[in-house]
Amino acid sequence: MARPERKVLAHVDRTTGEVEELPRTPYAFDGPHVNVGITRGREMASARSGLTDREFRVAVWYWFATEESQGPVMKTQAEIAEELGMSADALGRVMKVLRKARIVVETGGVGRTKFYRCTPYLAFIGTGFAHRDAVKDWNPPNLQVRPPRNHRRTGQKDED
Repeated sequence: MARPERKVLAHVDRTTGEVEELPRTPYAFDGPHVNVGITRGREMASARSGLTDREFRVAVWYWFATEESQGPVMKTQAEIAEELGMSADALGRVMKVLRKARIVVETGGVGRTKFYRCTPYLAFIGTGFAHRDAVKDWNPPNLQVRPPRNHRRTGQKDED
């Protein structure tokens, strides 16, 4: 079987005709890549979503922790909490909000330990065809988890 021709990037000196092969740069990325929907990501980051900074940070962690197309993140909540610098109880409260909003979805477990991944509506690893098939299995997330709280710092309630 014939080997495919290797394309060479080169610089040719116009005056002398000398050809100098340019070094190739290795691929700039170091592993799997995640396709994240910009519009939905910005919706989640906005104050209108009602997500706290901590909830948003955990959601983003799940975007990038999912290393397989539809695979779960195979870590316990205690391991994830330690990596994120929060208590396991605080992570449990955050996960309850994210599960209810379908931002993270349960994808298996061992014993009482449950594993989750980010919903494919928000982040996905794989081809467009695989992505289209993946979203058929899940309901879209609710990106407004609670009404925004304008009275958070002032202590005054919003007037209805």
